[in-house]
Amino acid sequence: MMLKWICVGLSLTLAAACGSSDDEPGTPSQEALGAPECNPLGGTNCMTPWPSSLYAIDDDTTETGRRLEIPMGALPTNLDGLVIDPAQFNARDGFSAAAPMITAFPGGIDGSNLVGLDRYGDSLTDASPTVLVNMDTGELVGHFAELDLRVPDEVNKQALYIRPAVRLDGSTRYAVAIKRTLKGPGGSDLEIPAGFQAILDDRKTKHDRLETIRPRYDEIFAALAVHDISREELVVAWDFTTASNASMRRDLITARDRALEVAGVDGINLSYNIEVDDRIGDDIRRVQGTFSVPLLLNQDGKAVPGTVLTRDDRNLPEVVGMMPVGFTAMIPDCAADVEDGAGFIVYGNGLLGSHDQADGGHLQENARDMCAAVVGTDMRGMSEVDVPNVLRSLNDFNLADQTFDVLIQGMVNHFALVQIVRGPMSTTIFGNGEQTYLDRDKVYYYGLSQGHIFGTTVAAYDPHIQRAVLGVGGANYSMMLERSLDWPTYRNTVIGAYDDPLNVAIIINLMQMRWDTTEPANTITDLPGNPIPGTPAKQFLLHMAVGDDEVPNISTEYQARTMGIPVIGPAVYTPWGLEEALEPVSNGLVIWDDGDGPIPSSNTAPADNDAHSKTRKFPAAIRQMTHFFQTGEIIHTCGEGTPCDCTAGACE
Repeated sequence: MMLKWICVGLSLTLAAACGSSDDEPGTPSQEALGAPECNPLGGTNCMTPWPSSLYAIDDDTTETGRRLEIPMGALPTNLDGLVIDPAQFNARDGFSAAAPMITAFPGGIDGSNLVGLDRYGDSLTDASPTVLVNMDTGELVGHFAELDLRVPDEVNKQALYIRPAVRLDGSTRYAVAIKRTLKGPGGSDLEIPAGFQAILDDRKTKHDRLETIRPRYDEIFAALAVHDISREELVVAWDFTTASNASMRRDLITARDRALEVAGVDGINLSYNIEVDDRIGDDIRRVQGTFSVPLLLNQDGKAVPGTVLTRDDRNLPEVVGMMPVGFTAMIPDCAADVEDGAGFIVYGNGLLGSHDQADGGHLQENARDMCAAVVGTDMRGMSEVDVPNVLRSLNDFNLADQTFDVLIQGMVNHFALVQIVRGPMSTTIFGNGEQTYLDRDKVYYYGLSQGHIFGTTVAAYDPHIQRAVLGVGGANYSMMLERSLDWPTYRNTVIGAYDDPLNVAIIINLMQMRWDTTEPANTITDLPGNPIPGTPAKQFLLHMAVGDDEVPNISTEYQARTMGIPVIGPAVYTPWGLEEALEPVSNGLVIWDDGDGPIPSSNTAPADNDAHSKTRKFPAAIRQMTHFFQTGEIIHTCGEGTPCDCTAGACE
C-alpha cells in the first residue's frame, strides 16, 4: 500500500519507474524492462543480448521448429530515420551459426578475466566467466570472449563478444551465460538486468516477449546445472536456436541447379565473345572477353541500385534469361604437350576485384609450373562493379539484397564458367580449333583472400571442381571484418549511418546472417567428407600467412577446425583444436611464417605488413600446390623436418 501511495504522489516520469498499482512489490517497471520490442535481458542496446529466443517463435513448418519474429522498430535506425526492416530475416528458421553472441552492461566491463583467443581451452573450465552450452548434446562449446576495443572510451556502448572456436551446429539450441565472476570497472559487481532478475525471482512482468520465453528457463538452468553452474552464480543467461543447414543452402542449391539446367550439358547453350587475344611473354596466350551466363537478377543484372534476385512463387531464385559477364584466360603453350590432357584452374578474384586478376604474375608461374590453363570471372555481389551497391547497403541495411542476393549470381557465374570451358570454349580458346588441350575432368580451383573465402563455396557447390587451393582467407566474416586492415574504411560508412558502436556490432551480426547463404561458414561443417548434394567428394589445401593483416589468422584456423582438417607438420605452430599430420594427406592447412607477426589479439585492425600478399610467391608454396593439383596429395615442401619458417629460407 505504501508503494502505491508513493507512486501517486510522484511525477509521471518517476511513476513509470514504480510500476502500476496492480504490480507486486519488486516487480520491475516497464521502463526498467525497456520498450516492448526490446530485449529486457539487459545490455545498453535494444537488441542485446543477441541472438536470443526472445525474437523467435515456434513454427512446426520449419526444419528447426522455430522461426524468427523480430518486431519492426527493434533493429537499428540510421541517421536518415530508416529503421532496418526485419522482414529479410523473419522467414528464417534460426539465427546464424557463425555469428558471435553480443551483449553489453551499463558502466562497462572489466575484461581482465575473459578467456582470450590464445586460451580457448580455458573456456571449457570453471575459470571462464562466459559459458556456451550445446543444449542438444549438453556439451560446453570452446570459445573466446573479448570487449570491443574500437570503443575503449565508450563503456556503455562497448560490446562483449562471445566467439565460438568452430561454427556452431545447425538446427541446435544453445544456452549462453555470464557468471558473476565477470566484473565491472574496479571490481564492482555487474548489474543483473531487470528482466533476468524477474526470471530469477519468478515475478511476472508486463513484457510480453519475456513472458513468452519464461518457460524456456527451466531447461536453460538445467543445462547449466550439468556443469555445476547455479542460478545464484549468474548475471544473465539466455538461449537461441541456430538456423538449419538446409534452409541456409536452399537458395544457392536451387540457383545452381536451375542455372546448370539452362546452361545445358557442358554449357552447350552458352556462348562467348573474344575481345582480347594476345601473348604474355613468349609462352602464354591470354584471352579476354565475355560469356553468357544464366541470369537470376532483375534489371538485366546490371550493377545499379535495386538489382536483386528474381524469385518464384515459392520465394526461390529463378532464371529469367542470359547476361554477359567478363572472363580472363591464360593458356601456357606447354598445355598442348601434356599427354593425358592439361587441367584448368578456376581463379577467384580478391576483395572487390575482377576477372582481370586472373593473369597476375604469380598465376603465370602457376600456369607454367603445371602446364595448366587459368581462367577467372567476376564474383558479382562483391566485385569491382558492385562497390557502389555495397556502400549503399552499409549506409542503409534495407538495401542488403543488392549485395547478398547478387552474390548468388556471382556463384552461378563461376559454375557457368566451368561449364563453358568444358564445352564451347574447349577446342577454340583451350585448344587448336579442332581438339582441346584439356582433360575436361581435371578441374581445379585456386583463390586468394576473398577468392579463398567465396572459393570455398564455389568449390563445394560446383559439380566438377575436384581440388581447391585456398590462400590467405578463412570463414566467418563476422569474426574477420574488424580484424582486417581493409575494414576501417567500410566501418566508417556504417558508423556514419548508424552512429552507435553497438549498432555496428549488431549490423555485422546481421550481415553474417545474410552472408550465410554464400560464405563458407555455412558449408564447411560438411567438408571435406560429406559433399554438398550434386557434387563429388572434394579436397582442400589451405594456406595461411602468420600475421596476415587483411584476413586474420583466427578465421583461417576457425575454418580448419570446423572442417576437421589437420595442420601439415612439422608446423610453425599448431592452433588449438587442430592436430598435426605427417605427409601425405588429402586435406590440410599449411602455415607460412615470414616474420610478420604478431598482430593485435583484439578486434582492431593491424598495421600494414604485407603478409597477405607473400605466400602466393613462395617457391615451396607453388611446388606444393602443383603437386596437390596433380596428385591429390599434400606434401611438406619446406625441407625435411623444417617448419615453413620463411625467415630461415625454408620457403624457397
